[in-house]
Amino acid sequence: MNNKQNTYYGVKQKNITTENFSVSITHHNKDEIIPNHSHNKPYLCLLLSGNYTEKSNSKSIINSGTILYRRADYEHSNVFNTNSNSCLNLELRNSDLFASINNIQLPTNEFEKQISISVSKLLVSINQNEDKDIIDLKCYETITDYFECNKVKGKLKWINNVIDYINDNPTENISLHKFAQEFQLHPNYIVRKFKEKTGYKLSEYLEKIRVENTIQEIVNSEDTLRNISLDNGYFDQSHFNKVFKKQLSITPSQFKKILKG
Repeated sequence: MNNKQNTYYGVKQKNITTENFSVSITHHNKDEIIPNHSHNKPYLCLLLSGNYTEKSNSKSIINSGTILYRRADYEHSNVFNTNSNSCLNLELRNSDLFASINNIQLPTNEFEKQISISVSKLLVSINQNEDKDIIDLKCYETITDYFECNKVKGKLKWINNVIDYINDNPTENISLHKFAQEFQLHPNYIVRKFKEKTGYKLSEYLEKIRVENTIQEIVNSEDTLRNISLDNGYFDQSHFNKVFKKQLSITPSQFKKILKG
């Protein structure tokens, strides 16, 4: 079964069509079975809450906080395993034209990644019923975030090493002096080139990754926000709230309410 544009199973709680994208939030009950099907447009799907089993060429368990990319005509079936499940679906309305205009190469294979700042901002915008042009821009930012990584091509491979270290160790203290010694570079050069090549100040990138780490825990954990903040190296919850709100424009508790519906 091949689903038409913007056709998703479950109960639609939100359904928005912008200039370039179709966006929906769907709710699914426990033991709901979605038969083998495909979509005629490529899309991203973020599991906001719950857990489901996907069967295609293989069988995999999809947990909340996971974002999937599925090509057009990718066949799969799903069984939802928990009492309350919700998905954010982001579909490209004209993927070939979009890729051509924006010089983006669509992935040739499916992938699974974790929730990011960009898709979290999109979720907040949808919940707050922002204008369609704003939502369209945030869809675009989400797509480019997942389709284009921050990795730098060329000779400055040390930047990729810094990115990998921060991504793998978001809660550790980051030492510019340590990076300078390891790569035999002046600290000022590291700071300047990192910004030039990635678009982020080193501190901005570190803050982004740390907040994304806390978002993943908020999505997956029943732990308190206070414990989550302490586990991720924030001095106290007030400091955590300030940094989180800087990234998403809302507090962690407000974001948690959006996730829980």
